[in-house]
Amino acid sequence: MADEESGTSDESLDATSANFDPLKALYSPKIRLAPAAPIYNNVAKFESFLKGITAQAKGDRLAVTESTKRRFLSHQEPVPGRSHVQKNVLTKMDKILGPLELLHGCMENKIRVRVYTRNAYGIRGHVEAYVAAFDKYWNLALEDCFEVWSRKVKRKAPALGADAVKIEPAENDVPRAVVKKIEGKSETLERHVPQMLLRGEQVVIIVKIN
Repeated sequence: MADEESGTSDESLDATSANFDPLKALYSPKIRLAPAAPIYNNVAKFESFLKGITAQAKGDRLAVTESTKRRFLSHQEPVPGRSHVQKNVLTKMDKILGPLELLHGCMENKIRVRVYTRNAYGIRGHVEAYVAAFDKYWNLALEDCFEVWSRKVKRKAPALGADAVKIEPAENDVPRAVVKKIEGKSETLERHVPQMLLRGEQVVIIVKIN
């Protein structure tokens, strides 16, 4: 009887036996875990180990991937797409047609132009400059600009008279505007600007200066 009980006890404490009793194994002082026992992430991997199923080697997985990869014939390969040329303002200016082509000629030949500008009520003035860049909306980038414009006088006339030349105070690095003439309630100003960006909605007409 003692031999049978010891045999039954050994089977209940044997993790590989069908009669394994996990609760009894937890409280039994006879169970000693091996110091180098493998650690499994889940029960499924442990069951696979008991059944003798091992993980597939990396080389075998690569071989299976290559064998199952779809192979195409030369006429079944993807058609290469067209290479798209980057388009920007500089590339579009070279291929411009119509009236803007004349403006492109002035830009290439360094011909000075006069651009008449508008305000909410009519002609504001004009700008004489060299064209550096433009687009189809008539937005202009100008260089070496000399601007003349008129505006309504918002202060009393000076004591020196209407023909006197005044220089408006300006901040640092800001071109000074010189008042050249005062007629009634309007005055004419002029200034020199190294560079200017003029919006197309303010352009009335562009004239080439001979």
